[in-house]
Amino acid sequence: MKDRISFLVISSGTGKQRRFSINRKLLYSVFLLCLMLLVTGVLGALKYRENIQLNRKYLQLEAEKAQVAAASRSVEKIQKEASAVRSLLGLESVSLNGSDD
Repeated sequence: MKDRISFLVISSGTGKQRRFSINRKLLYSVFLLCLMLLVTGVLGALKYRENIQLNRKYLQLEAEKAQVAAASRSVEKIQKEASAVRSLLGLESVSLNGSDD
């Protein structure tokens, strides 16, 4: 009985007594298992929160990327239109910024 822990449960209504005994090593093992499960749950929750934040950042960056791509297409369209207007006016050899090529 040296390596065992005893529990005494007394019913309040009937006064009936029940005695339970459990091995200390088994009790410590169950406690350690519960502690490991708790730590694993906390780490999982932290990683889940980090994943949500990274997903939000990814969506924000994708939106910014789409905006940059739209601006790039607009600039290319403007350059093509400017080139077409310059060719219609016969100004192909004149530079826009004033420097000669």
